[in-house]
Amino acid sequence: MVFKPRESDPLLVKRRRFRPIPVRMLVPNLITLLALCAGLTAIRLAFEQRLEWAVAAIVFAAMLDGLDGRVARMLKGTSKFGAELDSLADFVNFGVAPALILYFWGCTNSVMPAGSQRWCWRSVRDCGLPVST
Repeated sequence: MVFKPRESDPLLVKRRRFRPIPVRMLVPNLITLLALCAGLTAIRLAFEQRLEWAVAAIVFAAMLDGLDGRVARMLKGTSKFGAELDSLADFVNFGVAPALILYFWGCTNSVMPAGSQRWCWRSVRDCGLPVST
């Protein structure tokens, strides 16, 4: 039984080949991924009640966020994917992670004075939202 060579198969010949990605395009995205990992680590640390380290991870993510755009412009490695990845990293690092850190900090340290707690309760009650007493 003789098989035809694979190169003559029309499906394989017409298949689109991926072109290699230059390193100058990868470096800024790797920095952004490292910043995203720092933000996710901050969320994990907040769950573990290690809030000081969580804040440090957010600061580290902020430094990496400032660095990735500069490196992309310096290396002329900007891309649409890089811009979208940077937006995702910004959302996690500066939206979700700080909110969770503040939430867990507020759950462990109820430092709100009684007067401001009453003011918050009255504000919610006056808005028409259901409040259980």
